[in-house]
Amino acid sequence: MTATAPRQPIESRPGLVVEGDAPPEWVLRWCGRSGRTVHTSTAPGAGDSVIVLRETAFAEPPRIAVALRRLPDDAAVLADAFDAAVHLDGSLTLIHGVPLSFGERSVGLSDALLRGEEVLLEARALLETAGADVAVGTRLVRAWPHELVGEQLDADLLAVGGPHAAVDDVGLVAATAVRHAPCPVLVVARPTAGREDPRSNVAWAREPWIPPPRASVELTARPARG
Repeated sequence: MTATAPRQPIESRPGLVVEGDAPPEWVLRWCGRSGRTVHTSTAPGAGDSVIVLRETAFAEPPRIAVALRRLPDDAAVLADAFDAAVHLDGSLTLIHGVPLSFGERSVGLSDALLRGEEVLLEARALLETAGADVAVGTRLVRAWPHELVGEQLDADLLAVGGPHAAVDDVGLVAATAVRHAPCPVLVVARPTAGREDPRSNVAWAREPWIPPPRASVELTARPARG
């Protein structure tokens, strides 16, 4: 038995802003299929997701990667990456990095690896609950998180978490991705403290929504003890 939660109208979703003169064809196709508003701007509104384009050609079907720090903070990042994979008929890879500052015999390394595995497993469980036919893989990498999103990234679109408003600090991971990732970068606004992000609890246009993370709802009902 899968838990449910109230749905919100598609109009409540934050906008998608493309840096440049005009959105490319693949962005228009994604937004046209999902019913999402897209526009160009040099000053995104609070809560908007931003796509930073590259001059390289966009592959078909695309390989979409999402850098996850932890849930529920990155629920909106996961939701936008999944939305792109669904409507662009692409695959999705969930990535989490465990810093190399942990030596092989360091105290805390096993806990850090375990937490990383739990983040990836929980994210994958959320996607499976959504029920869409998207190929999903996971990567737990020994590297600094900002190193995962640099020149060596093998993807056609990268989703990372960023500030809720343009005046907020972008952060090292997002800044590295925007400057050095070889593919277009989707910077998704993380919710601010005390604010619930609608992308964690929204009805998709064509496919099932992603329910809130475990902090807000149980994914699977536990059998009764008797």
